[in-house]
Amino acid sequence: MTKRTCGLLVLAMVSILAVSSAASAQAPKFLPVSEIRSGMKGTGRTVFQGTAIEEFQVEVLGVLKNYGPKQDMILARLSGGPMEKSGVVQGMSGSPVYIDGRLVGAVAFAFPYATQSIAGIQPIEQMTGVLDQMPATPAVKGAPASAGLPSVSPAAFVYGIVEKLREGRPIHELFGTALSPVQAPSATSLVQLRTPLFISGVTPAAAQQFSSFFSSLGFNPVQGGAAGTVENVGPVPSRLEPGSTVSAELVRGDMNISANGTVTYVDGNKVYAFGHPFLSAGPISVPMSSAYVISVLPKLDTSIKLAFPVSVVGAFQQDRSTGIFGTMGDKPNMIPVSLDVRSSNNATNHYNVEVANDRYLSPILMNYAVVNAITASERGIGEMTLTVTGEVHIRNNDSVKIAAMFAGDANGPSMATAAAVAPIQYLVGGDYEGLIIDKVEFQIVSTDRKTLATLDRITVDQSDVRPGETVALSALMREPNGQTFVERYSVVIPPGLPTGTIQLLVGDGTTMTGMELKRSPAGVPMDLKTVIRELNKLRRNDRLYVRVLSNQRGAVIRGEELPSLPPSMIGLLDSDRASSGNVTSMGSSAVAEYELPQSKYVIQGQQSLTLTVKP
Repeated sequence: MTKRTCGLLVLAMVSILAVSSAASAQAPKFLPVSEIRSGMKGTGRTVFQGTAIEEFQVEVLGVLKNYGPKQDMILARLSGGPMEKSGVVQGMSGSPVYIDGRLVGAVAFAFPYATQSIAGIQPIEQMTGVLDQMPATPAVKGAPASAGLPSVSPAAFVYGIVEKLREGRPIHELFGTALSPVQAPSATSLVQLRTPLFISGVTPAAAQQFSSFFSSLGFNPVQGGAAGTVENVGPVPSRLEPGSTVSAELVRGDMNISANGTVTYVDGNKVYAFGHPFLSAGPISVPMSSAYVISVLPKLDTSIKLAFPVSVVGAFQQDRSTGIFGTMGDKPNMIPVSLDVRSSNNATNHYNVEVANDRYLSPILMNYAVVNAITASERGIGEMTLTVTGEVHIRNNDSVKIAAMFAGDANGPSMATAAAVAPIQYLVGGDYEGLIIDKVEFQIVSTDRKTLATLDRITVDQSDVRPGETVALSALMREPNGQTFVERYSVVIPPGLPTGTIQLLVGDGTTMTGMELKRSPAGVPMDLKTVIRELNKLRRNDRLYVRVLSNQRGAVIRGEELPSLPPSMIGLLDSDRASSGNVTSMGSSAVAEYELPQSKYVIQGQQSLTLTVKP
């Protein structure tokens, strides 16, 4: 063979290789549903133990066209690994499936109680098609509000929570979440694989109280030990890849709540996972963490992976109908929460957690953290008094003060906590422009006796008074055991009152708020500063309030009461009232209100007196 011939052969081989490489580079990486046929075989990737990604076998059974609105589902039989005994496993959600090296989609659905590992595969094009239409970064707190303002005032909202607590309503009604509940699985239906929710650092009492709430959202709560570290589980890859176990952390720190699934597809730093919704919450910002699988727990209905988060590698930013999306290297937006608990034996415990910053999730996660801290130090039933105080630190604004007190025989941690967290629920639920919560602090004090008092009677040292004069008010209180005591206060009669009669209305904060709301609805704040001011004006249930009512007519305009208006103004408002829902004419006027000193009791009850104003 001549040198020229050899050179031509080498050149031809190089050209063939170059064409082959170019064709390979241009070959589509996804296999669309239109090319899927029954009988096709492929492989899937997931982790069954530790962090090692293993392959399992996949045989396509068919395609369920229009399984969802303009969405298809691929039906397949899975085999290999522990699935001969366990079937399709919760925690496999997102496990990628390949046919001829092309990505088909993610394992995401299964038949409960099935005797074979039949799974529904979410097509990858449906995952990327939905998620790629969304912005990479969720709306930042502090951006213009888009979710709308609350429909009621802060006072009406918190009063409603307290009333629901008194009625013993279930916890999901207290938080009124807009997250979509997941129906109980049917043995004959192809249903979304439940997401394992790993819970650690949580007392059994707290876990039992909140498990039904998370179960209703499609989670399977699993209580375990503390989150792992590289030292006790061995080396964990610093980058996620298709088939890696991944955790979305809702709470981290001294307690941990994390949802576990599998990575489907990685494009640079972009990560697609789960193949079904996490919460259907839309824009989110929660830590994306590598995870370690302890084992697969076989169960009769659907087996489950036992896994825990190891280290944060990025943040999830979108939670949509066909999966969740995040970015490696991004920083999640969490709210730091500190809790100091002083128990009845005078021991103090300190806890630090971070909770997901979400208008629906943040209130219930904070509630969970506070109940957990209380039940870790105190009993859950029996006579007790709980005082919860705290502060919500808001960037470039005044902080919101928190105060709630409960005295009773049962369910004390839940009732005190829900009342304390209600102002935060109102605050984040409105998505107000400029709202950035830097941190939340709670101080909790518990005593093992019921410090409850009922207002039985009130008296004053004189029934004829003059404007600007001070009267001595005596309040007779009664404890649950029948013992009575008297609290004495000085009350100033407002100056400028005309002659006639006035009414002194004395009661606890909750009762006074309820009476005020019945007289006229309070206005809804339109901006963050007004919300903060109104939340800080909320009445407390550990003290008395005195309202001075005159028989002169007044009006409530946009939630603000204008007392003792002149007849000309009353006539004008009456004529305009039919055209404005923001104006309410009142038959009497609240000319003054006084907050009396804090008591060591939770006070209940309301009493009134009529006084005569002299010239």
